[in-house]
Amino acid sequence: MEIDLSSAEETDFTPFERPIFNVLKATLQYPGNQQAKIEKLADDIIFFCKSSSHGSGILWHVWSVVIEIIFYIPPGHPWQDCFIQCLSSLRQRDDTISSYDQPSTQTDLPWEDLPNLSYCVREKWLDPTDAEEELDEEFTKWKNFNSFVARVTSTGFAPWLSFPIWQLRTALEEPPVKGSAMDCRLWVASEWIIHCADIIFEDISSLKDLDEGLARSLSAGPLYDGKALLGAERWKFWKRRFSELNADSGKLELDNAVSNRILEALERMDKIEIGQLETSNETEARQEGSASASSSSHLNTRQLLLLDKSVYEKAFTKTLT
Repeated sequence: MEIDLSSAEETDFTPFERPIFNVLKATLQYPGNQQAKIEKLADDIIFFCKSSSHGSGILWHVWSVVIEIIFYIPPGHPWQDCFIQCLSSLRQRDDTISSYDQPSTQTDLPWEDLPNLSYCVREKWLDPTDAEEELDEEFTKWKNFNSFVARVTSTGFAPWLSFPIWQLRTALEEPPVKGSAMDCRLWVASEWIIHCADIIFEDISSLKDLDEGLARSLSAGPLYDGKALLGAERWKFWKRRFSELNADSGKLELDNAVSNRILEALERMDKIEIGQLETSNETEARQEGSASASSSSHLNTRQLLLLDKSVYEKAFTKTLT
């Protein structure tokens, strides 16, 4: 199914961005196979950079256009997959792009870091469910955007722990609202868990010493009653709230599809916990096995030493006689 990008065309693009949009749109609509489109998208982005004297600065415009297109591509659509795999392909490049922000130092930025992408995503990160007016079109674009960023995160590019934490906080740690806004919040929160539960769990478990700015960014909502800002306690609270909100789906006027997604998210969280428990048990078993093997090794060495001593003594006695 081809996506109608006519709404994206109405975006107030800059003179830099309009031709970028036209090229990327043409690539997506080109009647080729999926792999051909992925390679062409990556080539397009490289071409934009090489044709510009602004170095990594042109990527601000490229990523902005990509995000505007992503707003209109639903989760799981082949075009979304094209962009995700395109970014993965760019990250595997060995060459670099010069930094426009620091021309005097001639800094080279690796493609592995997708320069400026996280800043552009942050600039567009405006949750429409916080607005007083409910606009279904904006909710749809927000779902599409979060799905894309979550799926990019699942590929191993995860410089933005704040984004999933913010969406989980909005959906699970703040007083619930009724209708499509709450529906959207829970859809987005479950999307992050479905695709990135392992990454989120690892991040909130490993971050210990937070500076003031990061601690403020990852602060909890008013409903969270735990002491730990990050870690298993907050994870368990999210699980509990998912279950409670799903039980209240009728009162909150949630769509049945969202309830099913919540169940899928809870299943993912359970699997992560089971996996962590199994990993912990395996680690303990290895440690115990290592200690046992070490003890056995010491015992065997001692026995060998005693055997050697016995043989030596017999030989020595025989020599004397």
